[in-house]
Amino acid sequence: MNKKIILFIVAVTFTSAENKQLSFDDVQGKSPFKYPSLGIITWFPNENAFLTKHNNDFYKVSVPSFDTTLFLLKSDFTVATNTVKNNRQSAPWVQTIEDADQTIVPSNFIFSPDGSTLLFATDKERVWRRSFYGTYYYVNLNSKKISPLSRDNKRLRNVKFSPDGKKIAYIREDNNIYYYDIEKNKERQLTRDGSESILNGHFGWVYEEEFGSFDSYRWSPDSKKIAFLQEDQSRVPVFMLFDEMKLYPELTKIRYPKAGQSNPIMTLFISDIRRGKPKKINVGITLDKYFPWMEWSSNNSLILMKMNRLQKNWNFLNINAKTGIYTSGLSESDPKGWVQMHRNYFFLKNDNILWMSERDGWHHIYIHKKDGSLVRQLTRGKWEVKKIVDVDEKNKKVYFISNKETVFENRFYSVNFDGTGLKLLTKEAGSHSIRMFPKLDGFIDSYSSIDTPTRHLHKDINGKSVSVIKETNKSQFEAYDWSYPKIIQFQSTDGTISLDGIVTYPPNFKKGSRYPVIVHGYGMPGTQIVYNRWGSVWNQYLAQQGYIVFSMDARGMSGRGEEFKNLSYGDMSKYLSKDTAAGVRYLVDIGVADPDRIGAWGWSGGGYFTGLMLTKNADLFDVGVSVAPVMDFRLYDTIYTERSMGLPNDNKAGYDSTSVLTYVDRFKGKLLVMHGTGDDNVHSQNMTWLIEEFVKHDKQLDVFFYPNRPHGMSGGKARKNLYRKMINYFNDNLMNKKLVKVKS
Repeated sequence: MNKKIILFIVAVTFTSAENKQLSFDDVQGKSPFKYPSLGIITWFPNENAFLTKHNNDFYKVSVPSFDTTLFLLKSDFTVATNTVKNNRQSAPWVQTIEDADQTIVPSNFIFSPDGSTLLFATDKERVWRRSFYGTYYYVNLNSKKISPLSRDNKRLRNVKFSPDGKKIAYIREDNNIYYYDIEKNKERQLTRDGSESILNGHFGWVYEEEFGSFDSYRWSPDSKKIAFLQEDQSRVPVFMLFDEMKLYPELTKIRYPKAGQSNPIMTLFISDIRRGKPKKINVGITLDKYFPWMEWSSNNSLILMKMNRLQKNWNFLNINAKTGIYTSGLSESDPKGWVQMHRNYFFLKNDNILWMSERDGWHHIYIHKKDGSLVRQLTRGKWEVKKIVDVDEKNKKVYFISNKETVFENRFYSVNFDGTGLKLLTKEAGSHSIRMFPKLDGFIDSYSSIDTPTRHLHKDINGKSVSVIKETNKSQFEAYDWSYPKIIQFQSTDGTISLDGIVTYPPNFKKGSRYPVIVHGYGMPGTQIVYNRWGSVWNQYLAQQGYIVFSMDARGMSGRGEEFKNLSYGDMSKYLSKDTAAGVRYLVDIGVADPDRIGAWGWSGGGYFTGLMLTKNADLFDVGVSVAPVMDFRLYDTIYTERSMGLPNDNKAGYDSTSVLTYVDRFKGKLLVMHGTGDDNVHSQNMTWLIEEFVKHDKQLDVFFYPNRPHGMSGGKARKNLYRKMINYFNDNLMNKKLVKVKS
């Protein structure tokens, strides 16, 4: 069947009377708002078409026409529950599925390079933030035959096709690498030394959390070799999570290196899959070095990133896969702060590397030779390139996201390989994200602004709008008492710099009246919170409760150049406390904020922010709600903490100054701290240490533990319970309004 894309949701229009108020259940239960989403787009190989799901069936959507064709039915995904026949002649683990009688729910689709086979996962089981185990099958798209991946297709991870599409590699629970030959119906094991502490082909907790790296093996372009990193975790201290919901508590062990403690050690291997035995590659000193990623640049050339522990410098190692010999290539350093690790690179056909760097003080695009020598800088100016989206080598153009127009917006641009022809491709004000068509002849532009909810537009390659794919019906929000945020500027306390904030006022705001303020903070180094984009419904709810909601970017945050980012190096609290105080005092000085009713809340780094405001800035802040916070960065991991703080033994004064525990003696307000005991990221140990410090100083603290909940506090009604507790705490202690009741 062919028809215009049927899956695009029509937003609901409300006809309610004006000044309708959001209820708690509107924002933390079933939302009354419809947000059109494109969902996860899986592109077909070598086609301007993507796979998407609607009503449990799967459709092929062609672009730029956006015609939709039924591709796979839900009923196509069936497996046998009663009859499984083993093919003993070729391989005992190859199963022929008969009498299929159970429909499975597929996800995480991966096409083979030629598009003839579709790999997918079921029964996903989360490991850490990004990694998961799954049961894997593949579908021959010509015959629609579904087959399990290998003898035991359960609890596999990091599954991917070889470039020739004839093999599929994966990691089993034994932490070894395997691959399955589709044509020969044969599985082969490549490593045999995997164990609890030896990880082959995947990273442990700290690399996954802080580098976003969980997959540490790569097929060579000719599908003949696999390069992989082996992570030895034996030196890494073990942290224990307790499950006390059992009669006798159970323990979960995590190899978690806290600041200053021993990191995992990496070893590089290259395996010729025909010979099997991996070959160890000498890459120099590996102790206290990071190896965040690697890629093949050709059949026999591998590029490995090597970074020092303090993340002040890194360099590429160009490795000859035949000889194992390496030479140094492109490098980066920042003696006053840290170098930002990213994967935003392209290997060009002439063996040059397109790369993003802040070496001139701002993030820009460069072309380098493989040996690291500069060919040319493509962009320059006091603005930052945020992401290289794609590269058109045929027409010698680079497509990228940047804040060139304003630090509050991410727009889409193109520039020529010679640095000429810089062109803005998204004229609409706001923050844009881009999905390029595979043939680079157009793109999907998804954007929003403070006063425009999300729109998805089809544009040609020159940025001309062709059609609206989906857009949010704005009237559904305006049926409520909606208050659009405002971006503001104000001076730092020392008068040396202009700072940026964003404010949401109560809808019934009246000049001459002062209101309680809730500062929603984060403030971690190298992050940004003030953007021209559609805001949080929770902020709207708080505003409708009568609060001014305020957020800001302090010195040490991102988007404003390397010097601005590095200002907080060595002491994360220094400017975070000073600049936030300047923002709050500005609101007091212009006559809108009640100086006796200042609150703060935040999650994770924002939880730290809240604790800091209620202690170090105790003279200014009255009430806080801190969720899953770091309270002392000696308790957080090496990679994240040390990049902006150094080692605890080398920077005791900085760690002490950054710690919330240092300032508990100043505390005089009301603080609620909530934490999940199953949080593998920020351990609830932080709250335990904070409680002890409050006891030492005979101070009162309100605490609430969520049993076995992770960092995001998912599971059951935990998040709803948390947000209800938060608003009740603010209403009771900052606003003195009646509590939000649980519906009977």
